[in-house]
Amino acid sequence: MLFLLVSCQAQPVIEEKADDKTLPQDPLQIEKVNGGIEDEKNGEIEKETAAEVPPELQEPQPNELGEFMVLMYHEIGHPESEWRRTPENFRRDLQTLYEQGYRAVSLNDMVRGTISIPAGTSPVVFAFDDANRGNFNYLKINGELEIDPDCAVAIMESFYEENPDFGLAATFFIYYPNPFRQPEYIQKKLEYLVEKGFEIGNHTYGHGNLGKLSPAEIQKELADHIKATREYLPGYEVKSLALPYGAYPKDPDLAVQGTHEGTSYLHESVLLVGSNPSPSPFQNRFNPYRLPRIRASEMNTAGVGLYDWLEYFIQNPHKRYISDGNDLYVTVPSSLKNTLDESSLGDKKARFYED
Repeated sequence: MLFLLVSCQAQPVIEEKADDKTLPQDPLQIEKVNGGIEDEKNGEIEKETAAEVPPELQEPQPNELGEFMVLMYHEIGHPESEWRRTPENFRRDLQTLYEQGYRAVSLNDMVRGTISIPAGTSPVVFAFDDANRGNFNYLKINGELEIDPDCAVAIMESFYEENPDFGLAATFFIYYPNPFRQPEYIQKKLEYLVEKGFEIGNHTYGHGNLGKLSPAEIQKELADHIKATREYLPGYEVKSLALPYGAYPKDPDLAVQGTHEGTSYLHESVLLVGSNPSPSPFQNRFNPYRLPRIRASEMNTAGVGLYDWLEYFIQNPHKRYISDGNDLYVTVPSSLKNTLDESSLGDKKARFYED
């Protein structure tokens, strides 16, 4: 199948603020960019970086400069609401994503471009904010602790057991002093998440609005989170930040790095509240410090959620990140080569095919 290609001209930024209720209702009518500026490269990729794409990769044609989704969840539980997904609907989300060829990839791997999924599939990143109890809950049954089968962690693990090729990856953006709302199990839960390969992300220490705090207060909020996490998980490196309320500091650099009373933080990615897919990490418009997310809820006031974007990619397959299944290469249509950020390749080589 040959993909249709589109112009790479700058388009309006679709970026949700915490109180923005005016997002477009039809994602099919908009082009999305990340960070507000289209930073096109004018130079050509050197010919020696290109290679013939093996015939077995032609269907479906890979496009590792396509867009990918970071899905934003807040709580798993009842009833369904703007910020709550029922266990039944979350299971449906996973099944739908799996059937449509998506595979779970960790946030850190996605940002670093270390994406290892089968050819023809697309990466999807799961992000859970606020560390509500429905994200990870213990039940005591007959005196024994068991993970609640209807919490996010259990649902993802159960789905992975049934579909191991889907992958098991998510980032839990927690805040203190009581993540997951069972204080007696904080240590046990955090250790369990790390053991299973899930990531812990920074959501500030006390869910602070960074847009309203002084520089010193911002650094305290973010550094105190790092300090608290290390008290439970010595040596653990928190690499990502999800902005509470989607609010950036007046000095955006403070969201990335800073120090308070001897504790420093350095984030590789900063996540917004929403509300659209992100450019590929190999695309020259990719900005890990303004990483957009998609609301998974079907009852959100923004009016654009997971199923809207799934339909968008069905209607626009040339927009979707599709893996070539080969960790050594980044494979893209020739007509998109000028949008490739060569500095993002690392040890990989670029290869192109005529579209």
